[in-house]
Parts: sequence; C-alpha cells; structure tokens
Amino acid sequence: MPISAWELAWCAAAVLAGYTLRGATGFGAGLIVIPACALVLPFNLVVPTVTAMGVLASLGQTWRERRHIDRSALSRLVLPTLGGTVIGLALFAVLDARLLLKVFGAFIVAYGLSAFVSLPRLRRPSPGAVALATGSLGALVATLFGGMAGPFYAVYLNAIDLGKSAFRGTMSAVLLLLALVRVAGYGSLGLFDARAGMLLVVLVPVMAVAMVAGEHAHRHLSEGKFRRVVALLLAASGIVLMFK
Repeated sequence: MPISAWELAWCAAAVLAGYTLRGATGFGAGLIVIPACALVLPFNLVVPTVTAMGVLASLGQTWRERRHIDRSALSRLVLPTLGGTVIGLALFAVLDARLLLKVFGAFIVAYGLSAFVSLPRLRRPSPGAVALATGSLGALVATLFGGMAGPFYAVYLNAIDLGKSAFRGTMSAVLLLLALVRVAGYGSLGLFDARAGMLLVVLVPVMAVAMVAGEHAHRHLSEGKFRRVVALLLAASGIVLMFK
C-alpha cells in the first residue's frame, strides 16, 4: 500500500526528534525513530529505511571525529559486529514480521525501564571479552530491530574508560561499519523498494536539519532529565507495539 501524507508527516516528526538526539549525544536516533515509525508503517519497511539513514548520519559524524577514533578499541569490535550482523540477518529473513514487532515492543519496554535502575560498573574488564559480548549482541539487536546498538557499544567504551572525544569518534565509526554491513544485508533480502525510496527522499532532509539542531543543542542539553523522558516514551511506545 502507498504511504499516506499523514504517515509521512508522523515519520518526519519522529526523525526530527530522534536525530536531534543523535546530533547531541552521538547515538540514540533509533530509540525514537523506529518505535514511532513502526506504529504507522510495516516493520520490515522501517528497519532498512532507518538503517540507510544511519549510514548517512554516521558518515558525517565519523568524518568530523576521525582524529579522535581509538583504533585499538574499534578493531576489537569489528569481528563481533560482523558475526552478530550475519546471525541477525539470518533470523530477520525467516522470522514473522508481526512476531518481530511484538518482541521489539517488549525489548524497548525493558530498555526504557532500565534507565531507572542503577547498574554496577564492571571492574577491571577484559577488553576482548567485553568487546565480544557487547559487539555481537549490539549487532544482533540492531539487525533484528533496525537500531539500538549504541547502548551495547557504550558499555564497552565506558568499560575501557575512553575520554569524551574518543568515545564519540569511536562510537560513530563502529555505528557506520554496522550500518554499512546491514544495508548490504537488507539489500540482499530485497527490502529496499519504491516505498523505502520515497521515505528516504522525504526524511533525509529532515534528518540533516535535526543533526545540525542536535549539534547546537549539545552544550545546553540536560542529559539526565532528557534521557528519562525518552525512557518513558520508549516504554509507552513498546506497550503499544506489543498489542499492535
């Protein structure tokens, strides 16, 4: 079925909110964009479209932050990311879209509520082990659900105590790698059609404006309160998706 004007407007509003967050923090667009768009569009259309947008967003950020990329940290994430993506693509190809939508809803409810729970920090982590666990899980979740790898990778980058600039640069680089591999995988499954093309034509300019706005908002963002509001919105969206 064709995409209606109100569905495009709804998705544009979600992209504006999600990529403003991405521009301000370095990740997190999928946390808002995917649940909101999945309320009005098929899940197997939303996932490849948002992934393609992620490539464009990550390209710009990675280029700007290229001098701050920690190549040692990035290299430990490459193989786990590739492995998790391959497994995710195999599952995405065979699992029912409605089942994926309900599982996705439950996942983001749990993720949203986790923002209100204080988790202990890892002590003296083995960088290789943490990279293997977080890289593979992040790639698997991102491939099945279209995004949300950022929080998994953040566990690893926090565990090895990267500074703010190195964290942002390395995060951008690994998300770019993940998005490129996923775009190739979704393309091989035939998921990029005329509707995905229409969405990209409409939403990419909105994304560009939102990224610029997020960059300007970075210095004035009250991150703690903002993340709690996002967490509540996530939990509410997840409940709706579970019963969609």
